[in-house]
Formats: sequence, C-alpha cells, structure tokens
Amino acid sequence: MRKSTALGFALCGTLLVILLFIAGRMLYIKFYHQSFTDIAGKGVQASLMLSENDTSLPAVTDEKQIASYTDLLGGYTYTPYPHFFQPGDDKLTANRLTVTFENGSSISVNADGFVFVDGKLRGIEGGRGQEFYHKLYILFYPNAT
Repeated sequence: MRKSTALGFALCGTLLVILLFIAGRMLYIKFYHQSFTDIAGKGVQASLMLSENDTSLPAVTDEKQIASYTDLLGGYTYTPYPHFFQPGDDKLTANRLTVTFENGSSISVNADGFVFVDGKLRGIEGGRGQEFYHKLYILFYPNAT
C-alpha cells in the first residue's frame, strides 16, 4: 500500500510540475513582447547595416531609405516563439535577411517566415512571417519587383 501511495504522489507531483511549466510558458507568450523601440532604441538611426545570410550589403545612410526600413520593422510587435518545440535546423537555415541597428541589436527574417531578434527565434503578432520576409526583400532589392 505504501509503495502505490508513494508512486501516486510521485506521478501527481510530476504532472503538477509539467502543468505549471506549460501554464508559465503560455503566460510568458501571452504577456511578453518587444516593441520596435525596445529593440532599436529610441532616437533617429543614422545608418543601418544590412546583410543577407553572412554577406554584408552596403550600409543604408539615406534618410528616406532608413525611414522605410524603420516603418516596416516598427509595424510589427515581436513576441516569444509561440510553439513549445522549435522547427528543425533545415527550416531555420533558409535565406535570412538581417537589419542591424546602431546599438548592435538586429532583426532577421528567413525565407520560411521565421523571425529572429538578436539571433533568438521570435514570433510576430499575427504570424505573418512570410509576408514580412517578402516586404523586407523588396526593401533590400527594390529592382527585384
């Protein structure tokens, strides 16, 4: 009788810990977010560093181009990745466009629509990652349209 009671308590305790972890993760996803000003900092950007995969592109210093990048990137709210399990490396290594700000923070998006803030996998509100990638691609390469 004692062994079965101890086993029952152990299983209930384990299930409770798992449920608390799941509830905590769901609350974290629901309430934690980063706005664009949290990432890029306050103030006007004088230049933006662009890169595609590991290839650096010329820095953007034109005020109008910087404004178009900040308008696009500022239009999204960056949330923790909303799923418990991350996708495989084959999905995360797709073509990635990165915008790096003067404070060293960066926002990246890959061709599969996964968003990265400072190299960490994030989500965006509404889950429109592929749409975000296409808009950023058009800013990177305006002659591609």
